[in-house]
Amino acid sequence: MTLLLTLLAVLTLAALVLGRAQIGRGSNAAVANGATLLAVAVLVGLVATVLAADTL
Repeated sequence: MTLLLTLLAVLTLAALVLGRAQIGRGSNAAVANGATLLAVAVLVGLVATVLAADTL
C-alpha cells in the first residue's frame, strides 16, 4: 500500500508541474490542457487521501 501511495503522490506532483507549465505557455489550447492536468492532479490527490485514510 505504501508503494501505491508513493506512486500516487509522484503522479500528483508530476501533473501539477506539467499543468502549471502548460498554463504558462499562454495559448488557449495550452491553458485548457494545463487545466485538465491540474484537475487530474486534484482527483489523484483525493484518491490518495482516501486510500491513506483507509489504511489508518
